[in-house]
Amino acid sequence: MKPTRREGKRIMTGKSCERVIILGIDGAGAYIKEADTPHIDGLLQSGSATYGAQTVYPSNSGECWGSLLHGVGPEKHEAQTYIKNNAQMPASPAASSLFRRVKAAFPNSPAGAFVCWAPILTGAIEPLDGVVKHAAPDADLVPAIGAFIKEQPDFRLLFVQLDDVDAAGHKHGFGTAGQLQAITRADAQIGEIVQALAAADLLDDSLIVVTTDHGGGGARTHDHGSDHPKDMTIFWGCRGPGVVAVDELVGVSIMDTAAVALHALGLPLPADWEAKLPEGLFL
Repeated sequence: MKPTRREGKRIMTGKSCERVIILGIDGAGAYIKEADTPHIDGLLQSGSATYGAQTVYPSNSGECWGSLLHGVGPEKHEAQTYIKNNAQMPASPAASSLFRRVKAAFPNSPAGAFVCWAPILTGAIEPLDGVVKHAAPDADLVPAIGAFIKEQPDFRLLFVQLDDVDAAGHKHGFGTAGQLQAITRADAQIGEIVQALAAADLLDDSLIVVTTDHGGGGARTHDHGSDHPKDMTIFWGCRGPGVVAVDELVGVSIMDTAAVALHALGLPLPADWEAKLPEGLFL
């Protein structure tokens, strides 16, 4: 078990939030707790986190990343259906994505979606002007993210999905040594992304979320998708301006990521969203 990252409560103060970065590790579930993750631990030292957040059912990537990006459950965002049919999400879906809402509020600011699993770019995100969409293997994705940060520092929203951890779970088994090693490699890649933010002087006024979409190894050792706690339980952490540092957040859902992002950027939460602000996370 990892040691507690902090004692008592502190509040990240200073600069206002200018941008939101969501760093997603596919398939890591709550196994981050068992892996060596010095970069994630250091990043969230002044933030809040939980190893007991919950994803949506069924615990598959389309349903889960769609819920993170849209603030509602799979039956409303339908990203999994577009992905299954290899179809583009329409420009005006029933539930607008976080990207659409941020671009509507900041039309002149760029945004970026950098993923390994390319179907996210079409099936879970609407076609939008001013959103850089890039798909590549994890090892190639991280340098591309660094270039985006350097070249477009005025971005408002950046979403990242790393995929090798999920692939390792399917190959070696979820929660096995082989997958934990992949989590440590993903942690190093997150360290590279954070270093790029620091080099561009964007770290202090950014809200950063680190999370995963689902776990695995519950009903089937090498798979996920069930309602077993090993499939449904995920890691979720956040740091940035106005974030209260507490030992353990409670009651967090993957959908809440969208609410946290909008709140940090000073935007109202849609009345029809299921996403909510985690209790105690902000002042």
